[in-house]
Amino acid sequence: MKQNYGYVIILLTALVGCGGGGSNSETPEQVNTAPQLIGLIDFAIDENTTEITTIQATDAEGDNITYSIEGSDSALMTIGSLSGELSFISPPDYENPQDSNQDNIYEVTIIASDGSLSSSLGIIISINDVLEGMGGSNMLLMGNSFFRPYAERFSELALEADFLEHQDNLVFRGGDNGTPIGLWTNEDTNAEIKQTLDTGNIDILGMTWYFNETNPLSGFTEWIDYALQNNPNIKIFVSIPTIDFPADWQQRAEDSGYNNIRDLYEDVVSDITHKATIDQLRELYPSTEIFTLPTGWATFDLVDQHENNLLLDDVSLFGSYDDSIFTDAKGHQGEIVVNTGALIWLNGLYGVNLRTDNSDTGFNTDLHSIAENIMDFHDTNYKQQ
Repeated sequence: MKQNYGYVIILLTALVGCGGGGSNSETPEQVNTAPQLIGLIDFAIDENTTEITTIQATDAEGDNITYSIEGSDSALMTIGSLSGELSFISPPDYENPQDSNQDNIYEVTIIASDGSLSSSLGIIISINDVLEGMGGSNMLLMGNSFFRPYAERFSELALEADFLEHQDNLVFRGGDNGTPIGLWTNEDTNAEIKQTLDTGNIDILGMTWYFNETNPLSGFTEWIDYALQNNPNIKIFVSIPTIDFPADWQQRAEDSGYNNIRDLYEDVVSDITHKATIDQLRELYPSTEIFTLPTGWATFDLVDQHENNLLLDDVSLFGSYDDSIFTDAKGHQGEIVVNTGALIWLNGLYGVNLRTDNSDTGFNTDLHSIAENIMDFHDTNYKQQ
């Protein structure tokens, strides 16, 4: 904070003439003097605060002193007539200055009066820019191994993108134990998640989608019901995972009557996820915003680019986490997939324009554009509103 203060003492004395001809024994007529304003003339405060300082004045005759302000920026401030407490009526915003010169330097004149005489002091108040960031939400993110890496990487990206108030609570379990119903029926995770929701300050609850043919809403309704008890304005999102066992994709597509895995996945997203799950949840909870993130498309798009030699990195189809699309036959994600999926989350949850975002993914391939294209083609009816 700026500390360039100048000290000034203002002393204005009213001179009153005395009548002549009296004897030396007469009591001299008392001369009234104006108050003395003592204090700083140069202040600096952080934006988004209102308190400036307390003005001080003394009066030689012990008269009561009242304070007032005038000047080009005086309408933006208030001062206690007896206390001298000077403050902004509304907190100043460095990015939107309201002073007469719009230079974040506010100028006023302080007046101290004893009822007969007064003195004045011109002061300036400079506004300091404070790193505010882009805000952020408090999230509860829970899922399995096809959810966890995106959630963890997204947490890093959110802070890198200047969402300094972003907070998250992460709960993960493997496989079916990490599905909504798996987390609900497990005694340990049930208690852990409920404890977080009981705080009543969760803005967004994120879960992984999974297919339950007999009961598509299994686990989702349990958690939403509980979350709404103490978090009535909570938003719900469901991350749509990829299809596992990528080596079998073509056969599985053909067995289901599709030409390729992308056609199959498109119907999984549209019919099984959106229509059978999300639409029903929206009917049950009409006042709660429920949306999806098309995370799984990251895998399919990167596989397509790999097969067409469009990747600008030496990445294999199967291999280690650092340099492959899949790390095992199950189809767990390599780093390039995780980064792309986390960028989808960054756009879907915080609305970041990925074409202008400069976060470093560690890859030469333009993962930002891949993720942005996926979100561009995501059904707008199932995006966060």
